[in-house]
Amino acid sequence: MGKLWDRTQDADGKSKLNEVDLATLRINAPTLVYLSGFLTNNNRPDYVAGGIKRMEELLKDRTGSEPAPKIYAWSHTSLKNLFNLALYNMRPKTRSSDAGYDLGAGVLMPLVAASFKRNADGSLEGTPVPLEDAKKNLSNVTFFGYSAGSIVAQETFNATMQMMQKIGFAEKDARRALNEVVLVSAGSISRPSKETNRFKTIYLVASNDRIMRMKNWIWGTMGTALRTAFGKYGWRKNSKDLTVRPLSDTSVFISTSVKPELHEIKYDADGKPADKKPIQPLYPAWTLRRSYHELPHYITIDDNNNAFARIALYALTNAITRRGDVAAIDLISPPQQDSHSAEAQAAYRSRIEQALRPAPAAFVQNR
Repeated sequence: MGKLWDRTQDADGKSKLNEVDLATLRINAPTLVYLSGFLTNNNRPDYVAGGIKRMEELLKDRTGSEPAPKIYAWSHTSLKNLFNLALYNMRPKTRSSDAGYDLGAGVLMPLVAASFKRNADGSLEGTPVPLEDAKKNLSNVTFFGYSAGSIVAQETFNATMQMMQKIGFAEKDARRALNEVVLVSAGSISRPSKETNRFKTIYLVASNDRIMRMKNWIWGTMGTALRTAFGKYGWRKNSKDLTVRPLSDTSVFISTSVKPELHEIKYDADGKPADKKPIQPLYPAWTLRRSYHELPHYITIDDNNNAFARIALYALTNAITRRGDVAAIDLISPPQQDSHSAEAQAAYRSRIEQALRPAPAAFVQNR
């Protein structure tokens, strides 16, 4: 099975990676769970630690007076996880791998059921808490799903929906409660058009991302009626224009192209450019090709990098500091705690407003 990890410091100030016992995990404060790409497996602790560090760096000094969230990272069992990705895309409405059930049972179910327990034979124990309590508890959870992690997040939704109904929740109440969880889905390879009333989701998908395009090509050649947000709903291959399109009240699809340069700018505490760091390419150098799928393209805060700049940062900051219900589209607004200048915030707002498109008529708004 996959594993959940956190990172602490020992007495000497050295970083230490710790496996988390899902059976005893209880979340009672704002928490970020990083769901990684397919290369982050149980035998790659360096990748796991790197993922946590990425989230820490992204959120550093960006939440104002709010305490820093607890950050966990998920690792996959092995590369066999790629098979699960294909199975999910075949049955996105119901499919979940073991990872989805493990995360659902360990992270979400204790927040919606008193005395919850998942037995070895798969049977469940627990009593549903009142709906408003479940919503309040789940509002502490934010997922960041990158690449394969975007599908693990959706599998977690499916698995948790099934478990909640098995212990006595009505379907509509289970769904309404899970709407409180926020998911930022970067380099998403799931099925956005099939996921419009789930977690509150911000999809970030580069129009020239070759991994995503490969996924769409595979489903097209298999004859699947893949009428997703891509193509029919405003996505155009290699389009350089930023497009922000609500798919429903709980999901927003954002697309633009990313540059081929394999470097990113790091900033100092005052928000000034401090260093240029290389980006490790996903495709080997001998292929002479770019994947445009690397995580730094999606989480950049450099306005000169690409039009995704600051969107992931703002969505995560707003999710972690949210109080009560928040519309998905509002998650990408500059938060009150933003340290950027008024001019930079105004430029960002203008960029988003110009990119905003109406929701597709094919989608029924979840009101």
